[in-house]
Amino acid sequence: MSVIQKIKQNMMTPNELLYLKYQQLPIKKKMILFESTHGREFSGHIFALVESLIDFYPQYDFRIAVKDSVVLPLKYAKFKVNHLSKPYFEYLATAEILINDTSFWSFFHKREDQQYYIFWHGTPLKHLGKATQVQGYGNVQRNLAMADQIFVSNHFTKEIIQKDFGLVDIVKNQIVVAPSPRNAGLFIDRAIKKRFVYMPTWRGSSTSNIQVSLELVNHLVELDELLSDAEEMFVKLHPYEANLFDFDTYQFKHLKKFPEEETYTFLQTVDKIVTDYSSIMFDFIVTNREVILFTYDEHLYRKDRGMYIEPNALPFKQVTSIKDLILALREHAEVDYTSLCQTYCPFDGQYGTQQVLKFILANEKRNNIQVFENWNQKENVLIYAYQLADNGITASLMNFFHTIDLKKRNYILTWQDGMIPQNLEHKIINLPKGVYTFIAEGKVQSTLKEAFSSMCYMNQLPAATTDVQRMYLRDFDRQYPNLHPDYFIHYPGYDRSYAAWMWILKKVGIKTMVFVHTDIEKELALNRYLKKNIIFQAYKEATRVVCVTKTVEEKILKLVPEANTVVLNMPININKIQRLALEPLAPSVPDRLVDILLDPNKKVFINIGRFSKQKGLDRLIKAFESVEDLNAYLILIESYGPEKECIYKQVANSNKKNHIFILKNIRNPFNMLKEADYFIFSSRYEGLGMVVLEALSVDTPVIMTNIPETIDILGGTEKTMVVENSLEGLITGFKAGLDGLLPKERFASDEYEEICLQNWELLFVDTQDV
Repeated sequence: MSVIQKIKQNMMTPNELLYLKYQQLPIKKKMILFESTHGREFSGHIFALVESLIDFYPQYDFRIAVKDSVVLPLKYAKFKVNHLSKPYFEYLATAEILINDTSFWSFFHKREDQQYYIFWHGTPLKHLGKATQVQGYGNVQRNLAMADQIFVSNHFTKEIIQKDFGLVDIVKNQIVVAPSPRNAGLFIDRAIKKRFVYMPTWRGSSTSNIQVSLELVNHLVELDELLSDAEEMFVKLHPYEANLFDFDTYQFKHLKKFPEEETYTFLQTVDKIVTDYSSIMFDFIVTNREVILFTYDEHLYRKDRGMYIEPNALPFKQVTSIKDLILALREHAEVDYTSLCQTYCPFDGQYGTQQVLKFILANEKRNNIQVFENWNQKENVLIYAYQLADNGITASLMNFFHTIDLKKRNYILTWQDGMIPQNLEHKIINLPKGVYTFIAEGKVQSTLKEAFSSMCYMNQLPAATTDVQRMYLRDFDRQYPNLHPDYFIHYPGYDRSYAAWMWILKKVGIKTMVFVHTDIEKELALNRYLKKNIIFQAYKEATRVVCVTKTVEEKILKLVPEANTVVLNMPININKIQRLALEPLAPSVPDRLVDILLDPNKKVFINIGRFSKQKGLDRLIKAFESVEDLNAYLILIESYGPEKECIYKQVANSNKKNHIFILKNIRNPFNMLKEADYFIFSSRYEGLGMVVLEALSVDTPVIMTNIPETIDILGGTEKTMVVENSLEGLITGFKAGLDGLLPKERFASDEYEEICLQNWELLFVDTQDV
């Protein structure tokens, strides 16, 4: 992506800039903005609430946000505001009360004096949020967290929303189990015999390429042929498909397009309803009229989307062919959904909408409206860890997650939606229970002046830092609504934007920590993207600068004497490493290499890291080329990095290429590490060199360059064989290994791990108590 494209992608639209301007206007008291499905329709909860509001709360003014193409009933036409128009942004910024049934777009940022309520759109049968994907639901999660209250109609939905949108325990707002506003109208029985409705679920996965499936068309054609003149079937497609399907061109005889009448009002007249996996089934049961499920593709749908409830567990007639569907429609079936209603519609009734409005607008408490707090009252610790790349920084964080006591605080891992590469999403999936996730989403909200000041600041030019501070504080609240973290941890320690948070977030009472994992002087010399002034200001201002070794701390204090430093060695999760070391080698490991590893006459040296100048792979390969012993082999298990092509080329041109193996994407390197004769550590510099500790934990001897930080952690040079930090030193190391030399002392991994965990807890002791 070019620089111009990046700027365009992150620039606010003119209307979004207006939205920031409108947020400076006074709040319009007793004004409510309603929005349903991002303005695609006016129905369901929103319709019911508006209808009741007009009848019982005439003192309130309101607007209904819909797309320009949506025609409102005449009664409501004067309240229409076009979705994403300038007036829409003004009402979004100034209405005292905001109500929707899904979410507002990512630019939305509730003001402190606004009240925001979400009426969740139904009981979920299919998976939602993190149950379906690792990323991609950030804006919904953010909206749910931003709402003052989220309304659901049953405890089942409450638990799903809390869990799979990551609200439970960490978000300081409320979820409310209450009557469903849209279901209130269903208690009016105007049913017409032999009037049916078919409401199939949309089966697509991408909104960028929506098509009406041929299978759906064939089903509709067959339905039309088999229905009689005495029967009528209304078809309501998902809005995505309805916009593409030209009903009139098919000249159906018995099928009818769903009328313009509001959905739940029309459903009062329906004898039987046909759906598949839609939540409408849980609504219609309050009528005690029959629900039929046409689940012809249940196996595929379950595989693609997953389900919380198996359709077979529900007391509905299920069919898989149109012929059987016709028979079911004509069959007289007595149904009793009383028990099902107690689970999924326990509080619904004809006056439910009025009761909910009284609760919101008049604070009237009722037994059928139950309020639950999402937050568990523990401290929130927000942790940024960038892309979770395959490196020692990520490994150390994951080790902390697997070893610290997760019950003491709420540890919340955060990243920008879409930032984690797909091949690394498994790290999120495999987080231990007790580690929470919250996805940041949307462009930074800034005025032009703030954006200019921020650009200057990030490039170490003169800048108005008050503008930078105002922009970031506003956007932090937009991205992490109602989290109110007690601590923010910048774990990688490099990212400029998050480094600025070290001093900015302190302004609102958040304690900030920045980790230093490496020799920052050498890193600044090699990494042109790092900005010295910004990083050093972060060290100066952070509540704590967490150094992974004593040597790193000494260098930081030399560079930034004002820094409040603390030393915290990184854990290695010994139990996990030793367990993985006993697993069989992966099938992807070449058979020839397996034979070499198992041959006692071969000498195998191994290196694990990434393709970067820092790791010294170029000189490691050169050093290995000096080895004359034909029984010596070198394994490089590397993950990624800027030197990848150079290293591959160097190996391909090496006179020892038949004795060098490069392996990538090895999920478990520890079994191979254990089988190797020596781990050879070739880094030019490190903050820690955690892989050295991992090698020692599986009793593989280590030959290492003279890295003071790593030697400091080990308590001296006795536990490894330390060589000069040079090409000549690595040549000496290979010779020592071929001669069978071994370190003088053994590494006490259990004792080391215990100290790491004790020091982790000290991070959360108030500075004045340290």
